[in-house]
Amino acid sequence: MLTLPFPPQTLMESDRLPLTLISLDAWALVNISGDDRVRYLQGQVTSDVTNLLPTQYSFAAHCNPSGKMWSNLCLFHRGDKLTYITRRSLLDKQVHELQKYAIFSKVVLSVDNESILLGVAGANARNALSNCFDFLPNSTSPVIQNESHTLLWFSKPTERFILIVTPAHASVMIKIFKNHAQLNDSTQWMLLDIEAGLPIIDIETCGRFIPQATNLHALGAINFKKGCYIGQEVVARATFRNTNKRALYALSGTAQITPKPNDTLEINMNEQWRRIGTIFAVCKIDHSSIWIQAILNKNLTKNHMLRVYGDEASQLRIQKLPYILHS
Repeated sequence: MLTLPFPPQTLMESDRLPLTLISLDAWALVNISGDDRVRYLQGQVTSDVTNLLPTQYSFAAHCNPSGKMWSNLCLFHRGDKLTYITRRSLLDKQVHELQKYAIFSKVVLSVDNESILLGVAGANARNALSNCFDFLPNSTSPVIQNESHTLLWFSKPTERFILIVTPAHASVMIKIFKNHAQLNDSTQWMLLDIEAGLPIIDIETCGRFIPQATNLHALGAINFKKGCYIGQEVVARATFRNTNKRALYALSGTAQITPKPNDTLEINMNEQWRRIGTIFAVCKIDHSSIWIQAILNKNLTKNHMLRVYGDEASQLRIQKLPYILHS
């Protein structure tokens, strides 16, 4: 019997995570079908959809006319469809905005509630999956698919995989993994995304920030040479005029209060504590250890001390992200 999501377990950072099968119920799949699917999405998102190969995925941003992001996406081909992964909390809002102009094109947008999203991460993840699939994705072909499943490969913070499978296939995998791996819920995958520097935009922070403020340009999610898309002028101007003053950070430390998305932090500047930034995501490791993803002022360093607003005893330090952040 298929039982999802998995009950939450203790969270672990990537460098000490054992083999783990993760139910990705906090994320959702959306399919775009129809003859105009590539052309239509090319005019809606920041990445270059026309040059996306079947063996690749692309990060992208879907923006409003002011260049503020409804959502970030992980986009790829799946058979005769384009499919993307986004956060479930903002799914209705994001799909509604994407459908606004679809009436003029031969496209159909549909939420895929039939496929199952699973994550595999931790020690010996590749070896464990090799017992379930004949071929696995890698750096050369980060997307592998056939009629029954699609597999996506991610290198950061350590090697991990997203599986898009049928309920029957998911049930088989759960039986295989539960005997020699731990099962955990979506929060474990969120912690890995925080370590990897992948923005986690939920409904609380939807429509508030341009893509560059979330480091998406460093992730290859913005193509500055493609044609027009919604919000393109604002996004391009922010880079060419260097007007973006924010960046995405991962912080870890101790806290007694667990903040929520859209809450703020405090930073020690000249011996005074001042409110700063916007929290995107929070992962509580144990009773005091915490990881936070937040938008803060650019050019902060690991020497800056921050804390949770309202928790004077908390201490947070900026962690190094696994990519180079250019202006």
